[in-house]
Amino acid sequence: MTDLGVARTSALQEPVTRVPAYWARYWTLANFGIFMAYFATQQVLLPRHTNEVTDNVSSAAVSAQSLANLVAALVTVVVSVLAGAFSDRTLNRRGRRQPWVLYGTALAAVAFVFQGLQHGVLGIVLGWAVFQVGYAAVSVALQTAVPDEVPVNQRATISGYQGVAQSVGPVAGVVVLTLLLTGILDAYVGLAVLMFVLVLPFALFTKGIPLARSERPPLDLKAIAVGVVAPLKHADFAWAFGQRFMIQLSNALAQIFLYQYLKDEVHTDPDNGTLILILIYTAAVVAIAVPSGRRSDKSGKRKRMVVIASVLQGSAALLFAFVPQMPAAIVGAVVLGLGYGAYLSVDQALVTQVLPHAEDRGKDLGVIQIANSLPYVFAAGAGGWLINSFGFPTLFLASFFAGLAAAFLVMPIKSVA
Repeated sequence: MTDLGVARTSALQEPVTRVPAYWARYWTLANFGIFMAYFATQQVLLPRHTNEVTDNVSSAAVSAQSLANLVAALVTVVVSVLAGAFSDRTLNRRGRRQPWVLYGTALAAVAFVFQGLQHGVLGIVLGWAVFQVGYAAVSVALQTAVPDEVPVNQRATISGYQGVAQSVGPVAGVVVLTLLLTGILDAYVGLAVLMFVLVLPFALFTKGIPLARSERPPLDLKAIAVGVVAPLKHADFAWAFGQRFMIQLSNALAQIFLYQYLKDEVHTDPDNGTLILILIYTAAVVAIAVPSGRRSDKSGKRKRMVVIASVLQGSAALLFAFVPQMPAAIVGAVVLGLGYGAYLSVDQALVTQVLPHAEDRGKDLGVIQIANSLPYVFAAGAGGWLINSFGFPTLFLASFFAGLAAAFLVMPIKSVA
C-alpha cells in the first residue's frame, strides 16, 4: 500500500502528491454508501414510513416528514461543527479522519435498526435524528480528507467522483427499496448493512497523515463555538458559505417532497415514479460530473461553472411548478442532474480553496456542512407549510429563486478564478 505521508512530514502541510487510485476508489465507495443510505431513506423510506404510521393521510404524512427532517437538520448543524473540530484534534496512527468515518458509520447503522422498529412519529423522528449524528460525522470526515490529502489540481476530479457517488448511491438505494426491501424494518436493516460494508474499506485500508501532538490545537469548547463565526469573517469563505446554502436550499425544496408531489400532484405511483426520475437524474449527473471536474482542474477556473450549474438547477424547478406531468418531470430531472452534477464537482473544489487555516480544516468544513444541512431546516418547515397553504407550485418557485441566488453569490469570490 502506498504511504500518503511520503511527500509530507506534517498533517498541516498542503498536499502536493496525487492520491493513488485505491484511495480515490475507497473514498468514492464510502461516499456512495452514506449517500445511498441517506437519500434513499429521505426520498422513499421515510415518506413510506410516515405514510404508514399516519394511515396514508397526506397532510399528516407531510407534517411528520417535515418534523423528522427539521429535527434531523438541526442535529446535523451542531454535530457537523463538533465532529469537524474534534477530528482536527484526533491523534491516531491512521490519520485524523478515519476513526470518525468508522465509528460514525457504526452509529448510523444502529440508528437505522432502531428507526425500523418504530411505529409512531416520535420514534421515527428520534431514529432519524440519531442517524444524522453518525451521518454528519462521516460526511465531515470524508470531505475534510480531500484538502488533507488531495492536491489542488486533483480536487475537482476527486469531487466529480463524489458527484457520481451522490447520484448513483441513491439510485441503488431506491432500486433496493422498490424491488427488494419493500417492508419497513427489512429496508432499514438492509440499508444499514450495505452502508457499513461500503464505508469500511476507507476507514480500515487508507491512511492519512497522523497529527503530531505538538501540532494539536488546544481543546476549548468556547473557542470552537466562536470558531463557527470566525471563518465567516473571511470574505471569500462567507460568499462560498452563502452560495452553498442557497444551492442546497434549492435542492432541498425540490427533492424533500418529491414523493408526495408524485403521489398528490402528478397522480402516479410514487415508488416507481421516484425510481424513474432518480435513474434519469443519475444518468445526467454521471455524464457531466467527472468531465466538468477534469476541465476545471485543467483550467483552474471554478466560478463560471458554478454559476451555470446553479442556474440550471434552479431552472429545473420551473418544470415541476408549472407542468405537473411525468414527461415534464423527466425533462426536469435531466436539467437538474446536469446542473447538480457540474455543481458538485467544481464547487467542492472551490470550497477547499477558501478555507482560512490548515489546522481548522475539519471545523471549517463542518461550518460549510451547516450550509448543507441548515437549508433542510427551512425546507422541511417552510416546504410543508407552502404545500399545505399554497400548493406545490409555490414550493418549486422558491426552489428556482434559491438557485438564482446561489449563482449571484459565487461571483464576488476573489481568491478563486
